[in-house]
Amino acid sequence: RPRTGNRLMIHTTAIVPASAKLGQNVEIGAYAVLEDGVEIGDNSLIEAHAHIKRGARIGRGCSVGSFATVSGDPQDLHFDRATVSFVEIGDGTAVREGATVHRATAAGGSTRVGKNCLLMANSHIGHDCVVGDRCILAPFCALGGFVRMGNDAFVSGGVMLHQKIRVGDGVMISGVSAFSEDIPPYVNAHKRNTVAGINLIGMRRRNPPAAAVAEVKRLYMAVYSGGVCADNAGKLLAQKAYSTPEGENFLRFFAEPGRHYIHVDREKRR
Repeated sequence: RPRTGNRLMIHTTAIVPASAKLGQNVEIGAYAVLEDGVEIGDNSLIEAHAHIKRGARIGRGCSVGSFATVSGDPQDLHFDRATVSFVEIGDGTAVREGATVHRATAAGGSTRVGKNCLLMANSHIGHDCVVGDRCILAPFCALGGFVRMGNDAFVSGGVMLHQKIRVGDGVMISGVSAFSEDIPPYVNAHKRNTVAGINLIGMRRRNPPAAAVAEVKRLYMAVYSGGVCADNAGKLLAQKAYSTPEGENFLRFFAEPGRHYIHVDREKRR
């Protein structure tokens, strides 16, 4: 039978050190393990057998599923386990069963997951990643270290994202695909480093003005019309060929430092 005290519900088999900082109405399930210095916000649920390791800072209204690990050590051969680093999970985010989120490699650094995200079963977020708000990671997808992901991205099952790439806002990534190049905002990405047009359904679900959707479509066609995408986007920025925040966001993604950009599916060019 769980024991209740100070508006907490902590199962008698859970391991919760005195140094853990727990908000109000937090529930800790059977055989869950919390390590020293863990912070968990109000109204959060830690399910049975979850492991919340040192450096974890979990927001309000979050849940961590069975056998998930938050703030595990980076999978980096040069990492010193004595390094003090963190994982920050935003309010309202659900980390489902078996998912893993690893802490940062640099002293004082953080791997960050935004608000109201859903990390489905057995998904993985590597060290030093930054994931925006309202992102969904489907089962068995993995983000390598230092990935930067914007808001409202949907990463389908089995997707592999190479370390240090950028993923823009509102992206839809098809299942069992792989990427080692940057993925611009609002696009559909599939196969290996290929783009398949604008994620119109995803954009419309967020209810932007119709002019914004039309502008992103126009700018996408101009950027991917041939030649170097970054050069094309740079010319459009210099011409101020945009009138909506979405259009500017799309173009500025290409102006920021990064890797090469995913390309149009070459098979469709034939």
